[in-house]
Amino acid sequence: GASMPLVGLGTWKAGTGEVAAAVKHALKTGYRHLDCASDYANEAEVGQGIAEAIKEFDIKREDIWVTSKLWNTNHSKEHVRWACEESLKDLGLEYLDLYLIHFPIAMKHTEETKRSGAPRGPDGKVEFAPVSIMETWQAMEE
Repeated sequence: GASMPLVGLGTWKAGTGEVAAAVKHALKTGYRHLDCASDYANEAEVGQGIAEAIKEFDIKREDIWVTSKLWNTNHSKEHVRWACEESLKDLGLEYLDLYLIHFPIAMKHTEETKRSGAPRGPDGKVEFAPVSIMETWQAMEE
């Protein structure tokens, strides 16, 4: 089985234009676990930092543990694979070491919120989707 590093760099709320340098520096100083998510809206910059660190330092992709997460609006079977592939594309990676369900709450899938955010109805309330956790889980196993 795989061994996940216990300490990792979280990329939530990392500032635009700062994430790539932070990831590169973290990898240079010995971090080997990166925690990412589509909802953080910075996976492309995380990927840039990974690519730069691999190129400039003696680090191999297989030595880095990368976690990403499925956003709430992509819990339906037809959206799970797409969401994972988008994270891979943004990160510039061929595989993830761990792909999690960000929250076990399914929200309505819309173009505006398919990568992050929460869909809201005319009343301002979050619009949820009737997707079972089992449907999401099964799609993630594929």
